[in-house]
Amino acid sequence: MSSWRSDDDALLARLEDELLATELFATLAGASHPVHPRAGGLVAELRRLPGGADLVARGDAARLAVFVEGLALDALPPVLLHHLAVFHGNVGERLAPHAPARAADAWVRALAAWIALGMERSYLVSLADALLGPRDADARIPPERVASELLATIARHADTTARDLGPAGRAALLALARVDEAAVRAGAPAATAARLRGEAERHRNAAVESALAVTADAIEEASARPTRQTESPVLLLRTIAVWGWAGNDEAVEHFVVEQIEKLGWELYRARDWDRLRALLAPYRPMFESLGTRIAGDPHRIAYAAPAAQMFVFLAEVERSLPEQLQLVERAIAICPTHRNGRLVLAAYLCHNAQALLRSMPLLGGREQLARAEALVARAEQLDPRASELEPTRSLLEAVRKRSR
Repeated sequence: MSSWRSDDDALLARLEDELLATELFATLAGASHPVHPRAGGLVAELRRLPGGADLVARGDAARLAVFVEGLALDALPPVLLHHLAVFHGNVGERLAPHAPARAADAWVRALAAWIALGMERSYLVSLADALLGPRDADARIPPERVASELLATIARHADTTARDLGPAGRAALLALARVDEAAVRAGAPAATAARLRGEAERHRNAAVESALAVTADAIEEASARPTRQTESPVLLLRTIAVWGWAGNDEAVEHFVVEQIEKLGWELYRARDWDRLRALLAPYRPMFESLGTRIAGDPHRIAYAAPAAQMFVFLAEVERSLPEQLQLVERAIAICPTHRNGRLVLAAYLCHNAQALLRSMPLLGGREQLARAEALVARAEQLDPRASELEPTRSLLEAVRKRSR
């Protein structure tokens, strides 16, 4: 009968750690999935942390998952950072096809761990020496670039699903938009965060452009057909799904505004208000989003005029004068020099003044008269060439004479 040896204790401990790592992965990834035997090293490292040994001893994967997700990276040893980077990265891969938001959470944690490892440097340099040898420099990835490698891996999910707008791409774009969060978790300096943010933005832009290219190409093909005025609006509807897939990305808003400006002016000049109203309605959330972006950032001035025109279009298809005034005021707030917006607002102000003047009582009404005068004065300031000004001035003068 053989005796129990210390090697057997070590083997049993390793097998128990591997089993708990598998349960931990299943808890975080939402499904049972085999993990690499080396994942047991994560559990061994967690045992060394304050509070970790007790959780590992209990074998409670749910509580251990909460513990793992709440770890502050700045005090962790490099070997544990490495385990966390790989483990969270694999969780993200597993979740991406069916749970984009949770996959993005996992990838952000993985990215933070890789950033922290890259800043520590010595661990990754020693690991490369052990695996590749000190002279094999060409095969090495500099420690500061390991986080960039993960960004590229994540971005491939967005690139490969851009045409069908798959959930893995959605997860990737969500993660790429949270690089600053990962940098903060890792305690990265501003320069590192800025570099990674730039890389992530380039990856995001490329994927969104690929998704929009499907619609752009279809609209371009339709533009040569006699049915383009009915086809193009239908084809443009796909951008609503792209916007959601890309996390309400600004590039989608610019694309939609550009396309609607082309389509909308034809309907606007033809006074085809019903079709213009139908064209605009699905995209109002995008217009609102872009308008808010521009109002909050003066550097977006190049996009102000097209965005303002969307609110002018909306105002023109609105049936209520108060709503029309509110919408075109929004256009002027976005782009104060917008010529069409100023002209339309001047006309609405005149209409408002005329309504006030016509509803004035025969006697009194001084306050109403003063409001009408202020409306006409502002209309003159906005656009003195507005055709509605002359009849409004005439009505104003007639009411003044009557009130004397």
